[in-house]
Order: sequence, then structure tokens, then C-alpha cells
Amino acid sequence: MTGKTSPNNNSKLRICVIGAGPSGLLTLRAFQSLDESQCEVVCFERYDTIGGIWNFTGVEKIEPDGMEKHSAMYHNLVTNNPKEIFELPELLYPEGKPSYLPRQDILDYLNKYADKFELRKMIRFQTWVDRVVFDHETQKFKVTLREPKNVLEEFDYVVVATGHFNYPRYAEHPGLDKFPGLQIHSKYFMDASRYKGKRILLIGNSFSGEDIALQCVKNGAEHATITYKLKLQDFKYPSRITLKPMVQKVNGDEVSFTDGSSDKFDVIIHCTGYEHKFPFLEESLRLKTDNRLAMPLYEGIIFPENHKLFYIGMQNQVYTFTMFWLQAQVAVKFITGAITMPSEDAVRSHIEKQQAAELVEVKDIFTLMDFQTKYVKHLEESTGNSKCDATDLLYRWQRDRMDDIETFKEKSHFKSRYA
Repeated sequence: MTGKTSPNNNSKLRICVIGAGPSGLLTLRAFQSLDESQCEVVCFERYDTIGGIWNFTGVEKIEPDGMEKHSAMYHNLVTNNPKEIFELPELLYPEGKPSYLPRQDILDYLNKYADKFELRKMIRFQTWVDRVVFDHETQKFKVTLREPKNVLEEFDYVVVATGHFNYPRYAEHPGLDKFPGLQIHSKYFMDASRYKGKRILLIGNSFSGEDIALQCVKNGAEHATITYKLKLQDFKYPSRITLKPMVQKVNGDEVSFTDGSSDKFDVIIHCTGYEHKFPFLEESLRLKTDNRLAMPLYEGIIFPENHKLFYIGMQNQVYTFTMFWLQAQVAVKFITGAITMPSEDAVRSHIEKQQAAELVEVKDIFTLMDFQTKYVKHLEESTGNSKCDATDLLYRWQRDRMDDIETFKEKSHFKSRYA
């Protein structure tokens, strides 16, 4: 490797946090409990500001270093779940705020949180982590940075807090590559007004598929069809939105479905989620998983092959900020030795047990929420926190959606758990 090496001549424990989005900020907050005379915590953020996915600029471009700059947010996005579910006990929303907030309000909240706890002084902005490798001889991570020249620093622990909404996953069906119309991933959906008068096929019935379909028909799309692989719940969609099973094949602009029906479309939007990719990590350190609740991580955060590597917020999520907040506190307890790692066999058994339980227990959206609530309550017990259990809010939120998918975001009957 070319470039200079940053010396580590002090005896402090050094911890690297990658990413200053929600999970990174909440990790920094938890790590403030560490003794500054014994530990140095450094967060590397590629951009010049915090917020991660919520830092939406509306600009589609390629950076000079070849990396894409594009958030998975879009114009006029309003949160799919009420703020009372993800509100943090350390920073309450002021009274009078609606439950469902525009994306800018979430970014403002994160900025206020960073200001309240002076988190920015722990962050090196415009610093891209290029490579992370683990030196088995020194038992330290070697982290290569672009600043813009290569710089190498050593750390005792690494926390990956980059989120998992960076690398789109696309559907694969016969003939899809020959579709003559516009074909994009939901990550690149910028503005519903672009699709006025169009017939749109949305592959995938995730939150994004549901919300994009509703926005498009409200903004003049002729019709939207949403396909599903697994129908976790039933909604009463407006007349210009149709629900269909999986795509069977595509022939020109005509799409056939597994129920034997077919229709013609102008636009296909892949609402098929994201791949968990971490190209900056050496192969042996990479988390390899589908989007699921039970991650192949001990306690949902610790990489089983290297217990000095943590992943925060990588699960499929109904809880977000509060879960990240608790996960980071658990990470602190492992670093300080307040919680000790069990044997390798116990680690593997724990992961296998959780993943098997997910397959058995999760049958619909309610059992999905119950499964993650059980995990959050476990994190609470491990950290001595309380009130993060949002079961009542989650159930009411889902019932509102099932009652009227078009108007549920107008509801404001939720109350803060912490007020």
C-alpha cells in the first residue's frame, strides 16, 4: 500500500466507527460512556454532514472518486411509521408534531441529537474508508482512509454503521432484460410526478412498493400494479392499484403473472430491497446475509469470526433508532467486559437457534413485529433500559394501515412512551 501511516503511539484503546447516519450517531452516543483517558473513538463519514440515508439532496451524480452519491429517499417522502415508534428517550419530539413526518424533519431530529450530545467532534467528515483488514499478529484492524491520499490507521475495534440501503437488489425474470420501457430500482425513484399518465409495475410489496404506488396514482399515474412473493397482510387499495402474484415472464411491454393474467406496462420499478455488501472490508470480515430479522451475528451485533467487529442496525427493521441505541450500548458492555463472550460453540448455537426461531415464528406482519420486539426487550434487559417496547404502537399502526392504506398517515392518536 502506498501513502503514509498515522502512528498510534499512545496506549489508548482505539475504536473505529464507520458511518455517521442514524446507527453511527447512536453508536457514538453510547461510546461516550467509555473512559476518554482509556479509549479513543473516531467516526469516519464520507460526506460533509451527518444523516446517512436521511441526507437526501435530490441530486443524482457520480463523485470524483467514482462512488455514487444517491440516497434511497425521494421527494415528498413521509415516514411509513409514526415518530413515536422510533423516538429516542434522550430527545423527545415537541408536542404538536404530527406522528408521520416528512424526511427533512427526521434529518432535523438527527442534527438536534448530534448537537445535544456534541457528537460532531467525534467525526472526521469527508473521509472515505477504503479498506479494513485484520492483523492476526497484532490483533488490530488496519484501516486505510482516503483523505484524499491514502492514510493507514490502526484500531482495536471496528463498528460498521453504514446501513444496508446502498446496493440495490433487482428481480430476475425471463424477458425482463428486454423490457422496452423505463426500468429502475426504488432507490432511484425521485419524484412521483415523473410517472403521470404511465402504467407502472412495482415488483415487490415492501413498504417502498406500497408508498411509491400510492404516490404515483395520486400524482396522475394511469395505474399501478404491485406484485408480491409473500403477502404478509391485506390492504384495501384504491381502484387504480392492483395486487398481483409474482411475475412469470416479460414479453416486450407485456408482463405475465403466475395467476395466468397479463398486462402491459410503461414502467417497471424494482421494490426488491438491498444487498448487504461491504466492499471496504476484507472478505473474511464481511457479513453475508439476506435481509432478515435474525442476523448471523451474536446478539445481533457481533461478528462470530472476529469478536472485535460489530455491525449495528443491519436487521430487517420495524424498530430503528431505539434498536440501534440499545445495540450500541450492548457493544459497549462487550468492549468493557461487563458482558463476556461465550464459547465458539455457544455463539454458533445462539445464532442458529435465533434463525430457526425466525423461520418458525414469523408468519405475518404481526408475528414479524413480535419477533423483533422480543429482541428489543432482550437488549433492554442487557442494558438496564426500559420503555423501548413499542408493541402497542406497532399493532395500532398496522391496524390503521389495514383500515385505510390511503389515509393512515393522517392519524395522530399515538403518544410518546417517554413523556
